[in-house]
Amino acid sequence: MEDLCQKVMKIARDVGNYLKTEQQLFNKRDIELKGSRNYVTYIDKEAENRLIGRLQEILPESGFLAEEETVEFMDKEYTWIIDPLDGTTNYVHGDTPYSVSIALKHENNIVLGVVYDPLADQMFSATSKDNAFLNGNKLHISSHATLKNAYIGFGIPYKLDERGEQILRNAADHFRNTSFRIKGSAALEICYVAAGKSDTYFHSGLSPWDVAAGAFILECAGGKCTDFSGGNNYLFGREMVATNGFIHEKIMKYIINR
Repeated sequence: MEDLCQKVMKIARDVGNYLKTEQQLFNKRDIELKGSRNYVTYIDKEAENRLIGRLQEILPESGFLAEEETVEFMDKEYTWIIDPLDGTTNYVHGDTPYSVSIALKHENNIVLGVVYDPLADQMFSATSKDNAFLNGNKLHISSHATLKNAYIGFGIPYKLDERGEQILRNAADHFRNTSFRIKGSAALEICYVAAGKSDTYFHSGLSPWDVAAGAFILECAGGKCTDFSGGNNYLFGREMVATNGFIHEKIMKYIINR
């Protein structure tokens, strides 16, 4: 798995460098809209094709779950869950951050995660518990355990339903002594918790390719991920609370008014 991870990191870096180069040439006339604030470009699709081609070379019998659906979903013994460009809205506006996110699922378990930020040249990776790294250095979660002065990342889904609105109102009401940030790349924001930059991150309306790699990296670094009910249906359940573990119950107490 370690050898495979090295190959995946090389692929993520190559695709990330493609994204970085193309952003400088990008014309907003090339944008398509999948929905309100939900952009896609030829760059997303080309990056996904590059990922799929290279990943198939190193694991020929694998299946894919991919955001842009450039390949038909096939759930096999080994399945790659990939987002070629997480943070497209940032990307099309010439902003940062954005990332390449790659996870490998073996049957029902994620066994490898790689998230790469090409502009910051930050490579997050993990293969097992206590083997989570940023550019080769072991990741360490924060030890912050109180809401006061907590550093919190969050996101607003493309479609904000009544439940989502309630969660944001709860956060605004109860997290007044915290610092909120929206960075715009779920994969990276989960990795920021793994690296101790943030204490927690929560978001609804997420897809598996947004969270699979980052959540695995965070859990390997010692953090915790749940859905909004405190369960483990965060990969396909479209909602996540990702924390350092120490602050998790305090966040959960207010996020859905339990």
